[in-house]
Amino acid sequence: MGWEPFRCLQPQYNLLCRSTEWELIDVCLNEGLGLIAWSPLRGGWLSGRFNRSLTQAPAGSRIELAEEKGWDESWSNYNNEYTWQVIDALLAVAEETGKTPAQVALLQRPGVTAPLLGVRTMEQLEDNLGAAGWSLTEEQVERLNKASDLPLPYPYSEIVGAQLRR
Repeated sequence: MGWEPFRCLQPQYNLLCRSTEWELIDVCLNEGLGLIAWSPLRGGWLSGRFNRSLTQAPAGSRIELAEEKGWDESWSNYNNEYTWQVIDALLAVAEETGKTPAQVALLQRPGVTAPLLGVRTMEQLEDNLGAAGWSLTEEQVERLNKASDLPLPYPYSEIVGAQLRR
């Protein structure tokens, strides 16, 4: 029909939202599609601005606005043990590497063509661009993966279980 084929997919993908790995990354790799991840810092949660000691979103943050507007990345949706466990691991790896938490969180994962940066200031842009040109050790990647893994829902849990039983 002369239609332009799909060239890329733009799913949400970050350390707090890894369900993109369940099928979409493999589809992109198999079909030669680019994957341009949106919200790679999850609205600021993975920027380094948040830590376990906070009792509410910082004033003026996107997370404070998200709470007011009812957006998904709101404080009430993410102020939980899973989020803090991911952020704890992110902060530890950032300290080890001498990089910022945002730079660690933005590192390219397999299958990702590029992240969509949502910066508001030149300082944020310059910091985000510092994610290029270096990499984590396998052990650091594994710690971030372990902290951010969630139990697989059906049918993915059954598929993985069947593979493990072989």
